[in-house]
Amino acid sequence: MIINKSDKRFSAVQGTCALFTLIVLFLPHQSYAQMQISKEPQEVIAVFDAMYRYNLPEAENKLKTLNPAVVGQDWVDLSKANLLWWWMISGDTTRNYDREMDEVLTRLINRYAEKPLHQLSNEQIFTMIHGYAYLTRVDIYREKYLKGIGNLRHTMTYLEIALNHEYEYDKFMMVSGLYNYFAAAAQAEYPIFTPFFAWAPDYNRAQGFSLLHRCSQMDDILVKNESLYYLMKIDYQLEKNYAGAMTIADDLIQRYPNNLIYHFHRFMILIESGNRALALKQYARLIEVSVKAPALNTLQRNHMIDTAKKRLMKEKINIAI
Repeated sequence: MIINKSDKRFSAVQGTCALFTLIVLFLPHQSYAQMQISKEPQEVIAVFDAMYRYNLPEAENKLKTLNPAVVGQDWVDLSKANLLWWWMISGDTTRNYDREMDEVLTRLINRYAEKPLHQLSNEQIFTMIHGYAYLTRVDIYREKYLKGIGNLRHTMTYLEIALNHEYEYDKFMMVSGLYNYFAAAAQAEYPIFTPFFAWAPDYNRAQGFSLLHRCSQMDDILVKNESLYYLMKIDYQLEKNYAGAMTIADDLIQRYPNNLIYHFHRFMILIESGNRALALKQYARLIEVSVKAPALNTLQRNHMIDTAKKRLMKEKINIAI
């Protein structure tokens, strides 16, 4: 997702994101037919659906109705952490979202931190990966990179289990795909992180790409959407496959037409591919969607537009449209 408080911070986070994207946000190979498929409660899916539609107040209201006795406390906490992150990157600054995330993620992690790994279920292992992943995201957002590295080390304790069982559980396949691709990409694109991988598990860029593609075709809406989002970013930011990225962006926008983040990335694909004329048209579309999308406050309506406008000015593209 997009993190932008200033041009300087935006650039720093973009550079670091290639390494830390592996934490988003998720033995001998078993056959695909034997894979355990996630079955999130419908009430939880409804919260995420509202997020993907970029109606964060609706997602907040649905979150408040989640009953831990019915859906489980883990899903309440994970849903809240995800929603808080969406609030943060939407440009809204009316609440202390990072403090709230610290609280919910600390509570989530403490639930299993002292429990032996072999006693944790697949869902609980993924919960711990997710928890430490979001702690690291918040650390990066606050530019506390050393603390972020520490939380990433904790993530690896649980991530190694997912890497060894990626064909047994769909969310393990997703986090394995993210790790394999971004660990290799970070080594190639950002050599400064080379010391980090001295103790990290082995990785394979092609395998990571393949696993993410498989996840993007799954029925689980959370696994599918997150995999598609990262494949879109991989295609245009790292692989320079702008046509592939555009196909994914158009698919996401067709299903979630008010999601400003997806519209912003479509704009960025056109900018990065050098298609200045269509980039201007997409900028106009971003403004149109921002004005019409429901339930956004002024900060949210302006955030993506301002970020896109800065990029146009950097490219010396006339914004008089």
